[in-house]
Amino acid sequence: MSVLMIRTHRRYALRMPAKLQCERGKTLRCLLIELSQHGLRISNLGEQRFEPGDAVTLDMQGGRSMPGKIRWAHDGVAGMVLDNPLHLPEMSEIIAAGRQHKATQTGEARYGT
Repeated sequence: MSVLMIRTHRRYALRMPAKLQCERGKTLRCLLIELSQHGLRISNLGEQRFEPGDAVTLDMQGGRSMPGKIRWAHDGVAGMVLDNPLHLPEMSEIIAAGRQHKATQTGEARYGT
């Protein structure tokens, strides 16, 4: 059986390396895999355990930091709600940077695609 989920905000798939700073002082390398105006999803968290409500900050390449709280976490993946929602131009900038990062890694940018 299929279930239709209606989401409040559109989500965008990404694949951007980032660092997650935990309130306990630990910094983890992670991967930003989904972004919306009010939250994001990160993966590659390994065995680190998070609880809903844990305060964290996602640091991205280029110096952008996004503070927020863990909404859910399991199996090395977590959802995070942002303390300050993103404006559409900010979100577009992050998405464009993520696509540029992917293109330079795969060599697509060399051919103008």
